[in-house]
Formats: sequence, structure tokens, C-alpha cells
Amino acid sequence: MGIGRGGFGRHHRALWGAIFALPALAYILLFQLYPILFSFYISLHDYDLLSDPVFVGFKHFAALPQDRAFVSSLWITVAYVVYTVVPVLGLSFLLAWALTQVRTSRALWRTLLFVPSVLPIVTVALVWKLIFNVNGPLNDAVAFLGGSRIPWLNSSGYAPLALVIMSWWHAASYYMIIFLAGFLAIPRDHYEAAAIDGAQGLQVLRHITLPAMQPTIALAVVLATVNGLKTFAFQQIVTDGGPANSTQILTLLIYKTSFSYLDMGRASAYSVVLFGGILLISLVQIWFLRERNV
Repeated sequence: MGIGRGGFGRHHRALWGAIFALPALAYILLFQLYPILFSFYISLHDYDLLSDPVFVGFKHFAALPQDRAFVSSLWITVAYVVYTVVPVLGLSFLLAWALTQVRTSRALWRTLLFVPSVLPIVTVALVWKLIFNVNGPLNDAVAFLGGSRIPWLNSSGYAPLALVIMSWWHAASYYMIIFLAGFLAIPRDHYEAAAIDGAQGLQVLRHITLPAMQPTIALAVVLATVNGLKTFAFQQIVTDGGPANSTQILTLLIYKTSFSYLDMGRASAYSVVLFGGILLISLVQIWFLRERNV
């Protein structure tokens, strides 16, 4: 009896499914679950990578409210997420809606607008670092219009704004595709029925488009929030957390605490808190989407 029809495969389908799932399961256990558990283990120790870990219990977690670097980075991270998520999702929504109205060269426009999200993030960061340079093209344009050059990356007031603008440009195209998929999934007969009833413009948007798009909007909000909490490359490459730690988000603080200060226990405590926040947001997403589906 072979694995073919009516033979060995039919009676051992579950076993074969488990066998084929083993590589993916091994990857999850080795590269995702184990690092999470090991990070929590290290967070309960003093560890500098050079000597054996020393158990200290929840000392690092108890010290977090008084840890100025952590509190500052936490607020900077929250501000970055807030100022990134809302404009990016609004811009992405408008771009996706505009694409649904395009009648010619639709595939070309979709491709062009999607390009920013597939470019290497390091390349994007380096190009924008040149753009925001004091003698870069952006300041050249400002000077040409009669303004004074802005120290985008050398001022604690302008540097966070520069990073937010970079994120708008890079992320908007990614969420645009998600919204576009949501728009295209709305049955056309809903709009035809609305047109017959005399609904137009904002009425259609309010009573048909937005209700039908709620699951997509919820998904995009959660993805944008989680990605904002995990962002690292822009801050590390463009400003390295400066000036005066004004762009030092939590992921960058974790990196510096681990590999610059060799304080792995404290860095792991930061990581556990960040992981807990991301997990909580993900659970809220699952609950919300389930409620909407019900």
C-alpha cells in the first residue's frame, strides 16, 4: 500500500501533517519561543556577557518607574507611534480610495505607489539622512524660498519630526495596499443600491464604505501600532537616538543597554515590557476582530 488514494496516506493524514509541520514548528520554538523565555530568564539576573548571571529576582522590573532612560524612551516611543499611525493611516486610506477611482494605467499607479515600502530600509534611511542634512536638498529648497536653513537632525525639536516624516513616506504605501484590498472586497451592488436610493458622497462613505471597512481599519491600526513600537532602523541609522536622546525609542535603548553598556539584565527587562505591550495590543486586535465577525 502506498501513500496514494485509499492507502497509507488516508489513515495517517494527521501524522504526515505533523511531519511536514515540524520544520516550521522547530523554527518557532528555536528562534521565537526560546528567545522570549530566555529574555525573561535573563531579566531576573545581573548579566554582563562576561561573567555568569547572578539572580536578582524582579529588581530590574521594580526599578523601571525610577529609570529615567526607560521612562523617557517609553514616552518618546508612544509619541512616535501616535504621530506616525494617525497620519499614515489617513494618508494610506486616501491613496487607496484614489486608486479605486483611477480608470487608466491602474496597475502602473499601484506599482509606483507601492515602491517605497519594498525598498531596503537602510537605503531609505541613508537617503533621507542626506535629504535632511543642513546642506541637503530640503534646506536648499527652504533657502531658495527665502527661509533659513533648519537643523533637522541636529535639533532635539526637529529631529523627532524628521523621523516621523520619513515614516509617513515609507509606511503609507504599505498600508495603502491593505486598504485597497478592503475597498476592492466591498460588493459593488452595495454602491449600486445606494445610488438607486439617492445616496451620494459623504452619505455613501458614512453608511457603506466605513462600516464595511471596519475590520480592515482595525487590522491596519494594530499593524501600524505594533510596527511603530518595533521600529529601530531609522532612529539608529539617522540620529542614533540623538540629539540629547530626543529620538531614543525603546528598541534603541534596549540595543544600547545590551551591547554598549553590557547590562543584559536591565535590557531584557525592557524587552519583556515591550513584548508585553505588543502582546496586549495583538490580543485586543483578535478580540475586536472576533466581535466584528460575530
